[in-house]
Amino acid sequence: MTEKDFIASWINKIRVELKKFPNDFLKNEDECITINLPTKLLIFPPPLFNTYQIIDENGETIYTTDDQFKAKYVIYANRSRPSEIKMPSNDIRVYEIVRDYEKHLDSFLKEMEIDFKRRWPNSKGFHRISVQVFNSLELFRH
Repeated sequence: MTEKDFIASWINKIRVELKKFPNDFLKNEDECITINLPTKLLIFPPPLFNTYQIIDENGETIYTTDDQFKAKYVIYANRSRPSEIKMPSNDIRVYEIVRDYEKHLDSFLKEMEIDFKRRWPNSKGFHRISVQVFNSLELFRH
């Protein structure tokens, strides 16, 4: 198996097993607010004075918060470019959902790293490969 084959197989595996964010993590009893979004790529720059701004490709501010988990929630939910998302009104639930999603992503990375090291025990290229896989799927781990 080549690295190219490895990348393709992991892209396919993750595509099949990836849970939908946030819907697969929300519970029916979660009370939510609706956030309207543009249906385009959003960017999560570093915080400025403990304020997190989500911007679009043109630098226009789309969403602002002082809570990093709400900002991550919006970025993760934007993967499928929805025009609106449901976010729990309870801050603890937002944190729990983001935490669980990040654990879900990390489980792919851990499994992929084990597979990579089994195939190429002396290679130092795992980081590069994992970035390629995640970028191909428009996945981000903030």
